[in-house]
Amino acid sequence: MSENVVFFLTRLSNQEEREAYESWVRETDVPTARGLPGVNNYRVVRLESPVMDGVSSPPYDYIEIIEISDLETYQNGLGGVDPDFLAQFTGFIGQFESVCGSVVE
Repeated sequence: MSENVVFFLTRLSNQEEREAYESWVRETDVPTARGLPGVNNYRVVRLESPVMDGVSSPPYDYIEIIEISDLETYQNGLGGVDPDFLAQFTGFIGQFESVCGSVVE
């Protein structure tokens, strides 16, 4: 059985709020996300620069990496998240995409 991973690719709506967003991530987002049903691990990574020459900078500022036990359980858990939490998230984020994948082993 392969591991399921959810990715949120996010771009801040305002770069001047980076410090406030990262504080919110540490204080609110990480504990909330790690407490959702089906979440095995949750990390937020700031994207900084390309690694290889000739590759452009990523169009996103952060990637959230959520290791889950089951997609349906995780999705059901998202439905129970406090609307204030979601409002805070969308207050910081200008654009995001989310996808689920499986680890290739």
